[in-house]
Amino acid sequence: MIDFLQLRDRALLITGASSGIGRATAVLASRAGARVVLVARRRDALEQTASMLDGEGHLLLPFDLSEHAGYAGLMREAVEAVGPLDGLLHAAGAHATTPLRATSAKQIASLFETNVTSSVLLTKAFRGPKVRAERASVVLMSSAVGLVGEAGVSVYAATKAAVSSLGRSLSLELAHERIRVNSVAAGIVETALTEELRRKVGQAAWQSIEAEHPMGIGSADDVANAVLFLLSDASRWVTGTTLVVDGGYTAH
Repeated sequence: MIDFLQLRDRALLITGASSGIGRATAVLASRAGARVVLVARRRDALEQTASMLDGEGHLLLPFDLSEHAGYAGLMREAVEAVGPLDGLLHAAGAHATTPLRATSAKQIASLFETNVTSSVLLTKAFRGPKVRAERASVVLMSSAVGLVGEAGVSVYAATKAAVSSLGRSLSLELAHERIRVNSVAAGIVETALTEELRRKVGQAAWQSIEAEHPMGIGSADDVANAVLFLLSDASRWVTGTTLVVDGGYTAH
């Protein structure tokens, strides 16, 4: 894997690194020889992730991504510690299952700010010539439900569709700066949030969700492997795409 991805000594910044896909990507990146900047709100959870990493030279940066004005400073602090960044994975985000009758303007604005506004402004901060390496890659986390319909998650799905669209447009805008931008549309994978969802919806509903994934529910590593491909030089001619990693969910 190391030879194929060529990530040794690369510097990657990963948001949402305290759990789930962000944590899995950080761990696999470290095993491939990358130096990883871990970003999330909770220091204790970041320390748990850090304890799972291989190698040295990693950095913990506890940060609340709702503080948009601090993104430039976040990037500067990362670069001062690990050097120019070769890649950015924005895995942090929010999910909401809300039927239309219970949807409010406040919830809509909150989800778009968390999932879309942060993607735009983080990429803006990352593109600074003193921040990113000469050739760099940005990966944004979309979702399979951003590509197909699913009852009860309309607003969340809209934010993830926006992320995919954002990636396509940014890839064109930043191509001349040698920055690739892609997104990953993930299906449901086993995480702490998934376990909470399983308890919330009940066994019958969960079995229905599982049945919609022909290859079963995936693992965070399944998505992390796809992310690392897009962050690496193995995908150097791939930009503006949404890579679907969903166990067949969108094939229905």
